[in-house]
Amino acid sequence: MSALLDPYNSNVAKLLLKGINSVQEGISMIDEDGYIRYINKAACKILGIKPEDILNQKAELFAPNPLLIQILNKQEPIIDIEYFMDFNGKTIHLINSGYPIFNEDKAIVGAIDIFRGIQRSRKLANNIAGMAAVFTFDQIVGKSIELNNSIRLAKIYSKNNENILLMGESGTGKDLFAQSIHNHSSRRAQPFIALNCANFPNELIDTELFGYDEGAFTGALKGGKPGKFEAANGGTLFLDEVSEIPIHLQAKLLRVIETKTINRLGNNKPIFVDVKIIAATNRNLENFVDEGCFRKDLYFRLKVFFLEIPPLRERGQDVILLAEYFVKKLENKITEPIKHIEKEAIELLLKYSWPGNVRELEHLIARSLVICENNSISAMDLHNSGLKIQIKEIAPTKVNLSRRYQKKQILDALSQTKGNKKLAAEMLGISRPTLYKILAEEDLPDPHH
Repeated sequence: MSALLDPYNSNVAKLLLKGINSVQEGISMIDEDGYIRYINKAACKILGIKPEDILNQKAELFAPNPLLIQILNKQEPIIDIEYFMDFNGKTIHLINSGYPIFNEDKAIVGAIDIFRGIQRSRKLANNIAGMAAVFTFDQIVGKSIELNNSIRLAKIYSKNNENILLMGESGTGKDLFAQSIHNHSSRRAQPFIALNCANFPNELIDTELFGYDEGAFTGALKGGKPGKFEAANGGTLFLDEVSEIPIHLQAKLLRVIETKTINRLGNNKPIFVDVKIIAATNRNLENFVDEGCFRKDLYFRLKVFFLEIPPLRERGQDVILLAEYFVKKLENKITEPIKHIEKEAIELLLKYSWPGNVRELEHLIARSLVICENNSISAMDLHNSGLKIQIKEIAPTKVNLSRRYQKKQILDALSQTKGNKKLAAEMLGISRPTLYKILAEEDLPDPHH
């Protein structure tokens, strides 16, 4: 056996100990009598001690029934458990694995454990699960005054640890703002956890937010499960559609904000959490408060800072910037590259009111890319993808003005549809007989006849 592989060689033994002392996981070891014989540098840092404070001491002196003693007694490994260690007057939350140590005669001679702080484990789990903030302010597309003002305020708010309430219509990008705020804050290296409060039945939101202990209810996972607050500890918790939290849980959420502690379902032991909350809603929460559907005190606790995300219809030329952005983003899903969006199509995009906002625009462009021909998106492609431009009903008191407006819209529609009256009528939101009647009454020229 070479010296490099021989653990009994003194130089190799020293190298091995240096290596164990270099890892970021905490490692400690006891002998068969329960005395602590080794602890590495990372373990001392996690526990907040010096080696001389703990070496050659009984393990029970530092914690009641510690994991190492449990392993020594059972002579079986305990792997990847959530472990609360009461030490020096504080509770340390760990993920721990421990293993018995046997000699050549299979007699137990000690136990070793390997552990890490819960935050590091959760950050790893969240990254694997895709629960992370990936967007930054630089990735929010648009140059309008309204959008830039929202970004300016969001950057200011990100420097503070107070809660933020994001308000805006569905599809305006509240989730992008939440991620960008997190990534612009001092918490950027910590977890970003998102929960859509409308996606869970009332009876499940409690356990999703606050977690539960083993045996809390029928079907509870062995070892329990941490909630979103624990997962977000040290970082940011994004509560989307916060208006959907049931009234009986709003009091519990308020208490967490005030005390910075949570209680898992089935356990009265308080767990400290340091979480910045970004809440979002597309509802008028003030109306909900007036109607008794949302607690007034919780509303103001969430609305320390507030930000209104502008709807797409108020962002002017941002519609075109976003459309071109989505073309570039999505065109790799098709076989032929798209050169441009035709002028008539651009005019339609600017005229539309976008009730579904940015999300609606992205879906429209995605459909248009599939059906378009000649490597460009036309007005017809937009129409066939679901874009409808409607003329408002004409009020009798505004006949002259409305007729002029109506003439222009009809001529534009006929031009864009290359004289197709059926298609033009659909785009205008009127019937074909109505279109024929207006053409006859106004003696409007057909641009393609």
